[in-house]
Amino acid sequence: MARKTISHYAVFHNIGAGSDIVLYYQGGGADSVQDIPVAEAAYMVNLLRNEKPMSYDHDRKRLSTLNPEPAGESE
Repeated sequence: MARKTISHYAVFHNIGAGSDIVLYYQGGGADSVQDIPVAEAAYMVNLLRNEKPMSYDHDRKRLSTLNPEPAGESE
């Protein structure tokens, strides 16, 4: 499966377990990333909040920016 552009997301923190993140795609469809350690989920949410556009490849379990970022942009 190719990577898909993310339009929205939802985060679920499970008591006594990891977190789940649901990624909704432009043009429809969604994938769920389940039972992620809380620290990793927080990192993913930070990327989803601050980097745009973002994509996800479910087969590779890879979250990425769609465009290269310039080095040293002081973010």
